Amino acid sequence: MRAGPGTWLRSCGPALLLLACGRSDAPAAPPATPVILISLDTCRSDRLAPYGGSPDTSPVLARLAAESVTFTDCLAQSSNTGPSHRSLFTGQFVHRHGHRLQAYTRSPYTLAGLLHAAGYQTAGFTGGGFLDPGLGFDQGFDVYKSKNDSGPSPVRRGFQAVLPQAEGWYAQRDPSRPFFLFLHTYDIHCPYWPAQPWRERFQGNYQGSLDLKALCGWEAFASLFEGGKDLPEEDRDYLQRMYDGNIAMADELLGRFLDRLRADGTLDRSLLIVLSDHGESLGEHRWVGHNQMWEEQLQVPLLIRFPGAAHAGTICDAPVMLIDVLPTILDYLQLPAPPGVQGESLLPVLDGARQFPERLRISEHLDQVSFRFDDRWKLILSGSGSSCFDLQADPGETRALQDAQPGLLARYQEFRAATAAEDQRFRGAALADPIDEELARQLTELGYADFEPQ
Repeated sequence: MRAGPGTWLRSCGPALLLLACGRSDAPAAPPATPVILISLDTCRSDRLAPYGGSPDTSPVLARLAAESVTFTDCLAQSSNTGPSHRSLFTGQFVHRHGHRLQAYTRSPYTLAGLLHAAGYQTAGFTGGGFLDPGLGFDQGFDVYKSKNDSGPSPVRRGFQAVLPQAEGWYAQRDPSRPFFLFLHTYDIHCPYWPAQPWRERFQGNYQGSLDLKALCGWEAFASLFEGGKDLPEEDRDYLQRMYDGNIAMADELLGRFLDRLRADGTLDRSLLIVLSDHGESLGEHRWVGHNQMWEEQLQVPLLIRFPGAAHAGTICDAPVMLIDVLPTILDYLQLPAPPGVQGESLLPVLDGARQFPERLRISEHLDQVSFRFDDRWKLILSGSGSSCFDLQADPGETRALQDAQPGLLARYQEFRAATAAEDQRFRGAALADPIDEELARQLTELGYADFEPQ
């Protein structure tokens, strides 16, 4: 963990951590603390300014990081939007909640439902797609919108349509009651074609043939890698710059919304969390897109701004996961976590009362499973076999090592066997035929091929 710029506290004891974070002096959370959760879909952490990316991509998030705890090693539980968000809302691994591509569920509880039961007004404004209410994501929300209120099409992607709806709800909410607000955007998701003026700022003088306005999804990019070839450097640079342009667009639009919350004092009273559901490959591993188990698709940003900017500027290197968000919020609000939660509150980590010398972290998508117990050895299982990577010696995952750590698989299998009964107990109820023609069309536009109404 690091407190303030330049002071690293990776292996310090509890007393030193307590001094660094100062949480022991922070007041207990009042019962009316607003909670704001923001999901920047498809945002890999290393392209953001707080994580070493270009300052031009995310000055708003850089400012927010200076007021927040920045978690540098946060793993998504899936490289696909739906299961990852369901893990976020339940604190459960994907194999427990059971919500997957082509197998959609409604969970026994969600974060929104738990806060609603505690007296919160709950509202969600999303880009739709895999967060469509028909897929169970409206569960626990008083208001949940994933379509435009007006305009030529009900389908929308990002903050330009999402935030006006959120602002309208915010202006009309009951100010005497606490609220939970969830915001989600596909602005960073392909196609990598930001609106003006961001497109002009980031596209440069590209002279190649990539039509990024028309390309979205792995199938659209696959021909670029035929024969095992890599993207030409000019094309890859252009692709990454335009992805950065999408980030810059989302960052600036979000900043305008946060400025309103700053102006009336709400932001400083709120527990604000900014994260992503998964990252994106931008030419690495001869892949453009997600739905795989590479680190650039699993390492995601996690910023938590506490009321009063407690812990401002703290950088935490502890191994954390998206499933930790739900128990952290409930712990801060002094609400009990329900049975079945597999994540852990991060407040004891900030206290110095808890460390994670070894921790099983799992990511899943369809037949692929990635897991690790430490920051070195990572195992990927799939229908084609298994691959082990030494992330310390080979952070780019360029050399698969067969059976380099044979004990990893046995430990993982022991965990799955020991928790199998609970997995069955807390599995969500299957939704029947949730994909209609309109949603299938949305998913196709987002680059997910072969979707048909069920």
